[in-house]
Amino acid sequence: MRNLLIRFLAPVLVAAAAIFALVSTASESQHGGRTATAAQLARPLVDPDGKAVRAARKPYVVLIVMDELPGDSLRGPDGRIDARRWPHFASFARNATWFPNAFTSYDSTPKATPLILDGRRPSKGLPPDHRGHPRTIFDMLGRRGYRIRASEEATAICPRRWCPGARTRRPGILGNLNRGRRERFEQFIASIRPGKPTFWMKHVLLPHGPYMFLPSGKQTRAGAKDPIPGMNSPQGFHDSFLTRHNEQRYLLQLGFADRELGRLLDRLVRLGMYDDTLLVLVADHGMDFEIGVKDRRRVSSRNIQEIGTVPLFVKAPGQRRSRVNGSYASTLDVTPTIADVLNLRLPYRADGRSAFSRAVRRRRTVSLPTRDFSRRIRISARPYERRRRAVMRRRLRYYGSGLTGLYRGIGPNRDLLGRSLPGLRTAGPGSVRGSLVGRRAYASVRASSLVVPAQVAGSLQGGRRGAKRDLAVAVNGRIEAVARSFYLRGDRREHFSAMVPEETLHEGRNSVAVYEVGRARMLRLLART
Repeated sequence: MRNLLIRFLAPVLVAAAAIFALVSTASESQHGGRTATAAQLARPLVDPDGKAVRAARKPYVVLIVMDELPGDSLRGPDGRIDARRWPHFASFARNATWFPNAFTSYDSTPKATPLILDGRRPSKGLPPDHRGHPRTIFDMLGRRGYRIRASEEATAICPRRWCPGARTRRPGILGNLNRGRRERFEQFIASIRPGKPTFWMKHVLLPHGPYMFLPSGKQTRAGAKDPIPGMNSPQGFHDSFLTRHNEQRYLLQLGFADRELGRLLDRLVRLGMYDDTLLVLVADHGMDFEIGVKDRRRVSSRNIQEIGTVPLFVKAPGQRRSRVNGSYASTLDVTPTIADVLNLRLPYRADGRSAFSRAVRRRRTVSLPTRDFSRRIRISARPYERRRRAVMRRRLRYYGSGLTGLYRGIGPNRDLLGRSLPGLRTAGPGSVRGSLVGRRAYASVRASSLVVPAQVAGSLQGGRRGAKRDLAVAVNGRIEAVARSFYLRGDRREHFSAMVPEETLHEGRNSVAVYEVGRARMLRLLART
């Protein structure tokens, strides 16, 4: 047992040391950079590394704003971008400047997104549309001859002067979350093409829930509704296994966001636009995965290390080297940074500064207003980094590195994973019976379908009220997931949910069975297809 414990803890301790070294570093090189294209370049600019490069007279500009993405989620055991798990984020970082200490300036999308677009602090009562934000990056670039192509999901900031036919009031966020996220992102990517200098801006409602997408591009169900309604809501925040399971689903959906980022990068390269493009990626705010809380989206002194951290990547036109810049850049700094890299003067007074400025390099405090603006949550760099390292160690402990680790680190009895049913003790149904949600989907799995039922979920009946049980999920005769049953507040029913690797489901009919793991590893059947 002692040897197994040492084998388990050693990589975690090594990873913690690497993370400490990276987070505390102000600016250092990450990868050997490489040019993505051989595009013809027109005039010299200075990239964030301080070296002259050549770029188009008016470079293309692409701004991607992801949603509800704690930036530290992208990091692997060595503290860098986990290239095995997030290959496209890592590929992007090879030609960009990464700000691992970047943080949000607000914790809610209707105000967190507009401040990215104008660089001005949010205030109470300010609407997330052009009335509340009359001077923005859209005006700065539109007045300089840029064509504007904006795809806003939760705001209506771009005025009709630059975005003909644009909404004047913000759209309903829930509707956009529940329908068409994949399609709208891919339509946006398809809108990018060479020609007149253009600013493309896309707010992507990913990896924000509902959690339904997989790294392969497939999805676990046809609609957005969770198989157990309320499982990713305050009704389930008290349950430790359900919390870890929802974080697992979040990370799988982040894998889908990574895939879509790859499609965007591929298009820029394929069209010969990559070197001529200033590409900036950021998120509006992070997300808290703490157990036993009432709200995981409101910043507090308890959760600022997860709500606060966001990714920020800046690839200047013609940039050929990867850089890691440890400055405490804020989402307020995004528009001033774009102006700085393009050598433009921001035509109004902003609260943010260029992420490459001396003022940002000197910043050593993270500060966010509370949702009602009654006070500010502040934390200095040292305790902030210490808390973030603790979160990263926990995430590594449960989910490891690469895609395989996402399926094998949570749940009890993990030694059962990969074992065949013929080698295990099994028993038929007892007094507790279960039902699978969407059981018919396993009778006809199709590789050509966007839907692969990799989330095995359902309910149990006949058990003692409030009792929880250890579970094992077998797919085609082999244990592919372990879990623990759970209850939602206000619901007396016992539920279960587990993710199985999608490659364990083959074409056609599949056998899926859920077992209770009893004493001496006796498996008693609860539900099956």
